[in-house]
Amino acid sequence: MKRIIGVLLPVFGLIILLSGCSSAPTEEIKATTDALESIETPDINTYAPESLAAAQDEMNKALAEVKTQEEKFALTRDYKQSVALLKSTNELVEKAANEAQANKAKAKADAETALAELPLILQEASDLLAKAPKGKDTKADLEAMQNDLKLAEENAVEANNAMAAEKYPDALAKSRTAKEKSSSIIEQVKSARQKLGRKS
Repeated sequence: MKRIIGVLLPVFGLIILLSGCSSAPTEEIKATTDALESIETPDINTYAPESLAAAQDEMNKALAEVKTQEEKFALTRDYKQSVALLKSTNELVEKAANEAQANKAKAKADAETALAELPLILQEASDLLAKAPKGKDTKADLEAMQNDLKLAEENAVEANNAMAAEKYPDALAKSRTAKEKSSSIIEQVKSARQKLGRKS
């Protein structure tokens, strides 16, 4: 009898040990799911979309691994890889959050710089356009530049509105468009005046 017990005790111990490894990491899954859902925000989608996608992919791998283990016989299940993937997912979640914060701060700074430059360049374009050579040959060009100046001013307003709404990429894009149109007007007027100067 003692010999039988001596044989059975290690077996029972092994069964208990294996059973301990066969429990799905439900708490880790919930915690990681909550962490991932907490960063699925407009800011993350705007400023760190690739990192967010990487975290989502890693979570899908973790869940797929959990499912694979659940389909096995209870005593052969091993969730170590699932736990490792969940840990990796959490790291990617943190990376996405930090990246979004940094990218948003940079976008804000870039937009502020671009907006600060607009008043002077818009004023310069307006002043030069008022002094542009006028005549039959330049009428169409002047009308086109007047339209461009109007669009540049509208873009500047839209850029400021986007800035106020904390839509920094939009603010930067609108600011750049306004600057490009204004710069084009300035160059065209300067070129026209130089040509007229050479003729006179």
